Amino acid sequence: MRAQRLSNQILEAATSLNLNRRKFLEGAITVTAGCELSPFAFGQTCPATEGTVRDRIWIFANPVNADYDMVGQRSVMSPLEAAVYMGAPNLLMVNQYPERGPKPTHKPFEPPFEQYAYPLKVLKRVAWSIVGAGGVTDDSERRQVLAMARRIPNIVGVFMDDFFLDSKSGSMASLTLDQVRHVQRQLKESSKKLDLYVTLYTRQLDPGISDYLSLIDVVTLWTWETAELANLEANLAKLEKLAPKSRKLLGCYTASLGNGTPRWTDLRAPAMQKQCETGLRWLRAGRIDGIIIYGTAMDLGWESVEWTRDWIQGVGDTKL
Repeated sequence: MRAQRLSNQILEAATSLNLNRRKFLEGAITVTAGCELSPFAFGQTCPATEGTVRDRIWIFANPVNADYDMVGQRSVMSPLEAAVYMGAPNLLMVNQYPERGPKPTHKPFEPPFEQYAYPLKVLKRVAWSIVGAGGVTDDSERRQVLAMARRIPNIVGVFMDDFFLDSKSGSMASLTLDQVRHVQRQLKESSKKLDLYVTLYTRQLDPGISDYLSLIDVVTLWTWETAELANLEANLAKLEKLAPKSRKLLGCYTASLGNGTPRWTDLRAPAMQKQCETGLRWLRAGRIDGIIIYGTAMDLGWESVEWTRDWIQGVGDTKL
C-alpha cells in the first residue's frame, strides 16, 4: 500500500513537471515570437529589432577605470556591463593605455584580445579600436585586431579614436594616408563586410582632412566643449559637406568637458536631452545611422547617465 502511494506521487509529480515544462516552452515561444533574434546574440532574450531606435544605440567603452584621472572617482563597470545597463546592443571597444607612473589607474586591453571579445558575443555589433585613446597605435595591435575582426561574427569593423592630431604634433593623423588605404584594403578583402570608423571632433571640421575622410566608412562626430552643443546642427551640416559618402554617428558625452575645470563632471539632464533628442531627429530624417553614448562614469550615479538610460528605455523599441 505504501509502495502504491509512493508510485502515485511520483506519477503525479512527473505529470506536473511535463505540464509545467510545456507551459514554460509555450510562454517562451510567445515572448520571443516578436523578436528578431541575431544569430550572434545567442545569450540575449530579445535583441534589438532591426529598424528600431534601440538597434541604432551604441556605447563607447574604454578599459575599466580608464578615465579615473579625468573623473577623479573609481569606476568598476566593464564595457559589457555598461551596454547591458543602458540597454544598448552595440559597443565600441576602445583601448586606452595608462599614463606612465608608479601607480597605474587601470589595465589596458591586452592580447589575446579574443578573451575580451567572448562575452561580447551576446551583443549585436562590436567595433574594436586599431587606434586607441590619445591616438596611440602600433603595427602589432592593428594586425591582431584585424585578424580577430575577421574571425568573430559580431565584430563589424575597426575604430580609430583620437585619430586627427593637433597641428603642433607635426602630423595630421595617427596614420598616413597610405597606411589607412592599406587598412581599408585588408578590411575589404575580408570574406565578411568590415567597416572603418573614426572619431572626429567638431573643432576638426576642416577641409584639410577631406582625403582621409574619403577613406572612412563611418564618421563619429563628437562635441568636446559643452558650450559647442549649441552648434550641433551647423556642425553636422559641415560634416555632410566634408564627407558626403560616409555614414555618420552622433557621439554624446555624459560628462561636461572644456569648462575650465581639471575634472570631468556630470553633464546633467538638459544638455543630455539636447544631444539625444537632436540625434533621434536626425536618425528619423536619415542624416545619421546611430547615436553613441560615452561610457564614462556609468556607475557613479550621474544625472546625465540615468536620464539617458530612462530615455533609451522609453524610445528604444519605437520604429524609425
